[in-house]
This record gives sequence, C-alpha cells and structure tokens, in this order.
Amino acid sequence: MNDLVRDFRDELKKSIFGSLGEPIGELENRFGETFSLDFEEHLGLLRRAFPERPWPSWAVEGFIRFNREILREEKRFRQSGKYSARPEDFDRILEDTYDNSDVMQRYYLVGLYCSYFVWPHHYEILSFFREAFLNAEREEPETLSEWGVGHGLFSLLALRRWKRARAVLADISRHSLSFSQAILTAAGCMERCVARIGDVTKEPEEAQVDRIICGELLEHVPEPEVLLDRMRRGLRPGGVAYLTGAVNAPQSDHVSLFRSPEELIALVERRGFQISRQLAVCHPKRRGELNPPMVVAMVVESAN
Repeated sequence: MNDLVRDFRDELKKSIFGSLGEPIGELENRFGETFSLDFEEHLGLLRRAFPERPWPSWAVEGFIRFNREILREEKRFRQSGKYSARPEDFDRILEDTYDNSDVMQRYYLVGLYCSYFVWPHHYEILSFFREAFLNAEREEPETLSEWGVGHGLFSLLALRRWKRARAVLADISRHSLSFSQAILTAAGCMERCVARIGDVTKEPEEAQVDRIICGELLEHVPEPEVLLDRMRRGLRPGGVAYLTGAVNAPQSDHVSLFRSPEELIALVERRGFQISRQLAVCHPKRRGELNPPMVVAMVVESAN
C-alpha cells in the first residue's frame, strides 16, 4: 500500500468510525494498483494544496464529519420521507453552509473530495466521468465551464485530459472557489482557469462553451429546471455536458428531492437534452434497501 493511503486508513482506524475505511481495501482488491496510485496521488495533492493543515488528521476528520452529518440527515429522512431543507431555505443554507468557513474549509470540501476514493459508488462515478466524458472519442474542447466547482476534482481531471482547454470555475461559495483554486494551483492547472463567484441560475449568461461539468448541483438548487435550461443555452452547438443528480440522498443542503433515477432522467430529457451515456449507482451495502440513496450520472447533448 502507498504511504499516504496507509496513513489515511490507519488514522481512520483509530476513530470510532474506523469501519468507514473498509471500502479502501475492497477497492484495492477490485481495481488493484490503479486505485492505490490514484488515491495516493490525490491525497498528495491535498497535502500540497493545504500545507498548513495537520496531516492526515484534517482529511480524515473532515471525511468522518462529512459522513456523520449525512447519517444525521438520513435518520430524519427515514422518519419523514422528506429532506429537512426545502427550496425556500436556500438563502439560509447559503449563510449557514456555503458562506461558513468552519463548515466548508474544515470538513465539507475535503470530506467530499475524499469520498470519491473511499465510497465505492463514488469511485464508480469518478471512473464513469473519466471513461464516458473525458475519454469519449470527440473533438478535443477548447472551452470548459464547471458549475458548482466545489472541491475542484472534476475540473482538475478535465484540464489534465484536455491540454488546450481553458476553464471557467463557477460557484456560489467563495470557500469552494478558494479550495478548488488551491487544488488546481498545486496541480499546475490554475493558469488556464478563471474563477467566478455567483449563482449560475441568476448570473448573466456568458459565451457558450464546448463542455459543461455540473456534478453535485441539481439537488442543491431550488429550481433544477432553471439550471438545466441555462445549461442547454450555455452549450455551443455540438457541445456536451456531464451532470449528476442525487436520488433519495439527504444532506443538510439538499433542497430538491428526486425519488427515483427515472424521475431525474425524465426531467433532463424534458428540458431538451439527449442522454448518450448514463449510470445509476448506490453504495454496495445499500443495494438491498427499498429506495436507497443513489447517484445518477449522465453525459448529455442538446436534443435541438
């Protein structure tokens, strides 16, 4: 096992939430050295981007806290069948979460980043993004936007794959932009990026781009239809977008509830998109549940 991965897992084992690290071994068995080197590289990137943070405790504690908050929301969701936050709560969430450095910088962003290498279904989503979106046989793009850039992982992978592309990183949270810029700077990609703060559903529309990445956002906005309409207009003719949506997946900042993959897919198609590739996944330990939390990932083009 690589050193940083071992340190991360050993630190996680010391906590009462040590079982959260069990999937790391399962992913190593499934994907072999490919996974280990992948996770090692991104842990190293996190450490270089944030040298002032104690290592590995910051990443491990952030991942644990991120999971604890989700488990708290899941308990409420199982009792009520509804998310605790509603679309009309968005302004409160902006203040309490996205503008809150103690939330975003302390655990939310690093916890979510690490989830892509510890949660098996998130690693599947990451693999799908690379294979179906980045490595598809299409003309290499010159312009790229990520809406809701968050931790910056997906823009980083896109800029590494598409060497000529220039990117706009858009997010409503200054902390997300700061975090993603640190990641992209440590990776040597930030010189091809412009960061813009604001609500993409309300900001003036900009020039169309070749690719849009919109992961982990549909469930966060009060009006997903508006977001999808803006995305369709933001793509140049022949452009392609990658988007994901969470299904039955409560978090304190999820305000739009999708109850099935079919509901989410139908919404995307109604808003004028053609889906060329799709993947719906849940954590392997949740597959036997009724209506388990899932993620739906799609590669889409305008149907017009």
